[in-house]
Amino acid sequence: MLDHTIKTRLLLRPIRSTIGTIRLGGVNKGGFGVGTCGQPPRVLNCYGLNYVLNGEGTYRTESGRTFKVPAEHVALFFPKLPHSCGPADGEFWDEFWFEFEGPVFDLLHRNGVLNPEQPIHHAEGRDHWFRRLFTIVPPQHLRDKTPPEVIVMRFVALLTEMLADHKTPEDPQPQDDWVATACRLLADAENSEAGSVAAVARQLGMSYENFRKRFRVAVGYSPGQFHMDARIDRAAALLYQGRQSIKEIAVELNFCDEFYFSRCFKRRFGQSPRHFRQRVRGV
Repeated sequence: MLDHTIKTRLLLRPIRSTIGTIRLGGVNKGGFGVGTCGQPPRVLNCYGLNYVLNGEGTYRTESGRTFKVPAEHVALFFPKLPHSCGPADGEFWDEFWFEFEGPVFDLLHRNGVLNPEQPIHHAEGRDHWFRRLFTIVPPQHLRDKTPPEVIVMRFVALLTEMLADHKTPEDPQPQDDWVATACRLLADAENSEAGSVAAVARQLGMSYENFRKRFRVAVGYSPGQFHMDARIDRAAALLYQGRQSIKEIAVELNFCDEFYFSRCFKRRFGQSPRHFRQRVRGV
């Protein structure tokens, strides 16, 4: 089968440390998985992770067990355990993937955090997790300045958080408190005046100053910064999707112009929107 997958390698060489190694990482857009479409089952000599951004598929083990893999779910792979994982014949999905190995991951395996009996985990919020996964690997100009142990431990922390299954489709929705409501309003309305700090304060029945002070104490930074981060995170997702120009994204997210948007984006991600799009899409 001809492979039309757009493959973007985010890690050009392994990040090796005494506690573990991140061997590879990347994004596949329009992929058809592994061990599918007539391919034999795949066998890794390390651990692997796929986070499905769009699409859905099936995970199969050598013993014949099958698991559904919808979008916004993590699929785990284990050393020397044959498996196949991908969408149905003729269908495709988008995925973020890593391969990793070493003592810290073996410890997670022994303690059941990495569990072959539970290879699929729900991790809702693809924009959030895309950003978090993308920023695990520092930009090239910062990589040599960041100790490899720090990068690996950031990955361990993120991996553990993703596998916690805090929220599954069957779980009841938790009752919002004012902080959760504020975060939702600031994030969900990132492209309109409804998401402004003053508007959110009014909806919560607080004065602007009281809301700003309480939010900073509860969250650790200002509601204005949270609002800006939400807009930039949304911009990263739109850049990954690739359907709009940078100027169109700046307009949609209510930035005054493309140049101000680019400066804000670079402050958050360490690179321009153009370089970010080239890196995650390979174009």
